[in-house]
Amino acid sequence: METLEWARNSIICLAIEPMPDPDLRILARFLPEFESPDFPLGVWSPMQQAEDGVYTMPYVTLSPVVEEFVQAAYDGGWVLCDLDWPKWKETEEAITRYRDPDALARATPHQLAQLLTVFIRQDRFVEGALLDDVKSGHVLAILRRAAELLGSGEPSSEC
Repeated sequence: METLEWARNSIICLAIEPMPDPDLRILARFLPEFESPDFPLGVWSPMQQAEDGVYTMPYVTLSPVVEEFVQAAYDGGWVLCDLDWPKWKETEEAITRYRDPDALARATPHQLAQLLTVFIRQDRFVEGALLDDVKSGHVLAILRRAAELLGSGEPSSEC
């Protein structure tokens, strides 16, 4: 019976205590590559028709560095599994952080994770969405903010 009580209390604690922010170093290590002027982002492959008449729809092939970045974001906890990202991306906070570079430059680690979750998860449903976010500089701005937070030693965000 004592074990059951401990397990029940542990589950409650996990549900109440906020998760710590992911490690900023995971993002910041990609900054030099994303800032490089000859950084390969990815490419669109055009629609093609095979000899048998079957069409292949256009699709994006992300560069190996962008693919590694996406995997590191998942592995490092930067893609939030508990975020209702389709709903969150419609909020005033999300729209402001996306449209206003100054607001993004003040983002907390948790807000960076929310934005990355939208960018990366949305790409699973909208082909090329992540490539657009990389090309537009939004991902680079997130990496710069992560490096700034890491260098400043600012405390972690509020959730």
